[in-house]
Amino acid sequence: MKIRIILIMMKNHTSGRNLKNMSSPSSSSLVQEVRHSNFHDHDMLIYPDLTTYRKIYSESAKQALDNNEVVLLVTTYDSFDRIKYSLTQAGISVNNEIKNGNLVILDAVKAYQIDVHGALKFATTLDKRAECDRKSGVFGLTEMGSFFIAERIASLLEYERSLPKKWELNNFKSACTYHKDDIATLSKQQQETILSAHNRVLG
Repeated sequence: MKIRIILIMMKNHTSGRNLKNMSSPSSSSLVQEVRHSNFHDHDMLIYPDLTTYRKIYSESAKQALDNNEVVLLVTTYDSFDRIKYSLTQAGISVNNEIKNGNLVILDAVKAYQIDVHGALKFATTLDKRAECDRKSGVFGLTEMGSFFIAERIASLLEYERSLPKKWELNNFKSACTYHKDDIATLSKQQQETILSAHNRVLG
């Protein structure tokens, strides 16, 4: 059985909160950076805006699917319909993937706010199933905005500190993704805690 996963929630960002001195690289360069991650890597991606992030997750997902990888997207700020539209624009047959059990769309709150380790537990199961299905591996983009919406920053910091920079899962690579406006709300020490918890910081 082939499986590809997407998890979602919504929130609007204002333009008033900007992370100082942060440049806005192109979506294509960020896709390249994300896709150059190695299996076992636990990276971090800071994206400048939702338009750019939509291009990143849709184009990265397409490349991963074409490479016979399972795709895990944990997103926060787009509706299910918006996610489907972005993936379709990238050339993914979304309805067929859903019908065939290859694409599942879930709510990020269920992935993190009910059980903070819920997404990781799911990824572990997904990794095992992908190996049985002779997939190339599992590629994940996990959007962390639900912690900011729920105002659970302490839980976010504890969660990130608990994770290894290199996954012990056989063929799993992922990037925790953050909107730069969310990162900008954190203190310098909180930012450093999150940055240092990852193998690489992209963006």
